[in-house]
Amino acid sequence: MTNQITVESPAATHTIQNRVIDLISWRLNMPVDNIHPYSRLQEDLYLDAIDLMLLIAELESRFNAYLSAEEYDAIETVEDATNYLMKYAA
Repeated sequence: MTNQITVESPAATHTIQNRVIDLISWRLNMPVDNIHPYSRLQEDLYLDAIDLMLLIAELESRFNAYLSAEEYDAIETVEDATNYLMKYAA
């Protein structure tokens, strides 16, 4: 029998956030130093609606999570994405 562990520690949040930032950096070909938890995906990182949809789909795939349409619409910053992924990450 496998125990499922819920990860909510600050260190775990930081690790997932770093993975999210690394993926965004790679996807946008942008230095990691230019991406912060408070970076707004559309305004600061210049993602259009399609780029945002593709990024979130890739994050869902990488973290084995599925976000509802309401959650998708609520994601404005890197930190928002991290928080939703932490909620559902397997």
